[in-house]
This record gives sequence, structure tokens and C-alpha cells, in this order.
Amino acid sequence: MIHQPTDKIKKIFVYILIFLFVSTIFNFQILNSFFKLFKINKIEIKNIAYQREFNFFVGQNIFNINKKDAISVIKKFPNIEKYKINKIYPNQIRISLFETKPIGKIFKNNELFIIGSNGKIFKGKDSKNLPLIEGTLEMNKINNFFKKIQLSTFNLNKIKKLVYYPSNRWDIIFKDKTIVKLPSEQLTTNIKRAEILLRTKEFKSKVIDLRIKDRLILYNE
Repeated sequence: MIHQPTDKIKKIFVYILIFLFVSTIFNFQILNSFFKLFKINKIEIKNIAYQREFNFFVGQNIFNINKKDAISVIKKFPNIEKYKINKIYPNQIRISLFETKPIGKIFKNNELFIIGSNGKIFKGKDSKNLPLIEGTLEMNKINNFFKKIQLSTFNLNKIKKLVYYPSNRWDIIFKDKTIVKLPSEQLTTNIKRAEILLRTKEFKSKVIDLRIKDRLILYNE
């Protein structure tokens, strides 16, 4: 009779251990199912051309996703100007990519590159509507000039070439054979002068030389 309480205690202890063991397995299964719920199983990108680049996110926990990882991938595409990354709980990601607007083209090492409004160059298809850049490969010079042109009323689709010269000046060659020779100084002012002149038909298909300050030279090429 003396051992009965001890035996009962042992039995209770065993029952407690069994209960804890079973409940632990049960809780583990719940936790495991819970974590699986937040594993990414879908990446939504409208342009499927970029889909493969982001597939490494599949299987990752949505709470552990670092946007910097996605941004590092996006930076590999110079034709992307803007982007949005949204987490759609519990297990999806939506990535919106906005491509830059092509504004020009340039040949580099005999390869054609497109110039985007974001100031970067990238490989792309040739387009007759885009002006060709000649005379320089320096993107800071090209981008600065494009900014001034885009502030004007000039239609880029009507420009055939933009030619840079070592004297730090540009020629604008239009598809209708009109040529505007700009000086190296007061560029914005002279672009506005050219805008006014080109509103008159008599200046069409002519060479408009604005290189000499306060003078206008007009001739046929």
C-alpha cells in the first residue's frame, strides 16, 4: 500500500508526458501549416519578359522578402524607368514595371542603342521616328541637350539627326531637310529663336545659322 501513491504519480507523469508530446506534434503541424500559408506561390508581372528574373522569390516567406533584392534585379534593365512592388498577403507579389520612353538612338561600337527619357541607353529595335545622335557618346552632353529640346515645341519624330561638334555646339537636322545650326552659348535662347523662325514657311528646307551672336544667316545647303 505504501507504493500506490508513487505508482499513481508515475502514471500521472507518464500521461502528462504523452499529452505534451502529442500536443507538441499537433502544435508543430499547425505552425508548419501556418508558415506554408505565407510561402510565395505566385509573382504577378504584366510583362512576362521579366517574369523569369523574379522567380527566385517563389517559395520564400512573404515576411522575409527584401525589396532591395527586387530592386537589384530591376537595375539590370536600363529601359525600366519606374517600378512598384506590392505584397499581396498571404502569398503573392505584384511587380509593376514601367518602361522608359524612347527619345533617340545612337551607335556605340557599331551596335545600335536606344536612348530613353530616363537618360539611359539600352539595346532595342531601330525606329525611323527616333532622331540619331552623332558626334558624341557622352550621355551627360546628350541628356542635357535632349532636356532643352523637350522643353521646346520641336517634335522629335520630325528630327532626323542631332549632331554634336567638338566646339560644344549642336546642329538639328530635320527630316524635311531644314538644318538649324546652334551656337555653343545661350542654347535655350537660340532654340526659342529657331522655334519662332520655323513657324514661317520661308525658313523650311533651309539652313538656319545662329552661330554668330545677334545674327541670322539663311542659305540653301
